[in-house]
Amino acid sequence: MNRILGHGLGVACVALLLLTSAANAEDIQQDNFTDGVEWHLADAELQGLSATADMEDGFLLTGNCDCADPGCGDGLGCGDGVDSCCGGGKKNSKPNPCATSHKGLFFANDFSYLNDPCYKGNCVGDCLKQMPLGECGRWGTLDIGGQIRTRYHHEIGMSQSGGQTRFQDTETDFVLTRLRLYTNWQVNDYVRFYTEGILADASDDNGNYIPRGIDRNYGDFLNLFVDLKMTDNTTVRIGRQELLYGVQRLVSPLDWANVRRTFEGVKGMWKDGDLAIDMFYTNFVPVVASEFDEADYDQSFYGAYATCSAWENASLDVYYLGYDNQNAGADFSIHTIGARLNGSVNGWLYEIEGGPQFGRQSGLGRDHSAMFATGGIGRSLSDAGWKPALWCYYDYASGDDGTGNGSFNQFNQLFPLAHKYLGFIDAVQRSNIESPNLLLTMKPSKKVQLLAWYYHFMANQAGTPVPSIGGTAPQSTTSKDLGDELDLIAKYAISARSSALIGYSHFWRGNKINAPKDADFVYVEWHRNF
Repeated sequence: MNRILGHGLGVACVALLLLTSAANAEDIQQDNFTDGVEWHLADAELQGLSATADMEDGFLLTGNCDCADPGCGDGLGCGDGVDSCCGGGKKNSKPNPCATSHKGLFFANDFSYLNDPCYKGNCVGDCLKQMPLGECGRWGTLDIGGQIRTRYHHEIGMSQSGGQTRFQDTETDFVLTRLRLYTNWQVNDYVRFYTEGILADASDDNGNYIPRGIDRNYGDFLNLFVDLKMTDNTTVRIGRQELLYGVQRLVSPLDWANVRRTFEGVKGMWKDGDLAIDMFYTNFVPVVASEFDEADYDQSFYGAYATCSAWENASLDVYYLGYDNQNAGADFSIHTIGARLNGSVNGWLYEIEGGPQFGRQSGLGRDHSAMFATGGIGRSLSDAGWKPALWCYYDYASGDDGTGNGSFNQFNQLFPLAHKYLGFIDAVQRSNIESPNLLLTMKPSKKVQLLAWYYHFMANQAGTPVPSIGGTAPQSTTSKDLGDELDLIAKYAISARSSALIGYSHFWRGNKINAPKDADFVYVEWHRNF
């Protein structure tokens, strides 16, 4: 049954893509890396997606028509503007707003530009947005859209072959494909229904590649919730929902994965001017590829996240995150208190994030006491050729000494976009690690963006392994030298809602890794939002 649902979702996504593909070539606006490989190109990007960001446009009932004057603002085609309302139909010199309409969370997408009678664009999928339901939008408005994405991987020494760990003599080639489809029904100023489904698959290199748990899902819901606006400042969200906070170091939908991460529960969102606060209580939803995913009520994730952006060139996040896992072999309850400050001063960029983590490791019979911290300073030369920006970071996450005495000190990274940080080869979790690293980004042209990121990795505690994101290799208990990694990416903006990228990463193993081979990773990705 779930495979039938998945195939139906795939057919629907392809049909929508074909339906909207008649749009003309789109204007290009420089955008950020999505799909888990985000750029740090300017201080504005370091703001991340703050608490209640998806409420920014409020619950305005868009797309209403004036029955007495149906000529202006009516009858938009697939992105075609309405020249008659624009005094001569001159082309708008501003960047195409559809280039930034799709956000890291699709339920935060912004298509308000379609209500501007002077908008003249032709982006794929616009004709399926802000559609009035009933006469003059009596039953609200409906958005339909989604994404198609494919990525090729060539992996050496990255495990997933024959049951071997990382840094062994393994080599795999495979392709990941993903379709997402969403509907957003804004009933009125107070009620909204949002659904989003996913279909994800992976090839297996003729049996040589063992797909990861984040590779396949044969049809399921990422989001299925209702928003209820209680007051002018407060909204309650109930149902299955993705979570994203800050720059995703601890909480993320994990877009790099072929299947995204989601939760099920309730969230309250309050926003007043520059201050926003979210409070949520959810249960993690693990992926079972061939079954309908259900919440794991033995894994509870809850907390509060506040964002203040009252300053012109700075913002502050303060948060509490709780995570209880009562599954066999885990059995812990941990609490993380953190803060993040970022901003810019005269072309200099800065970012600081960190905090303590405490609680109980009942399965080990020990208290939990850990911490993490990240500090970075950067310089942006936006007026120079290629607009380079250079960052110097230091990442720290405590580890346990492995003696079994006293409290357990290994930091738990919670639910992060782990791929974005500490190396794209995914050999390092934010746990028992220290890493000075350098990040360089450049924009040679309007359509091209480049990234180079170099890491040196050291264990915080030599006596225990530095965990990988799957397939942790055997490690020395006397050395802290884990190794070094270089990540390179080039991205080309094909159009406002489509891009391609190519990446290469190499990991030089250090003395701590007791395995024979360095790791190499080559990948090519294309995606289209609609």
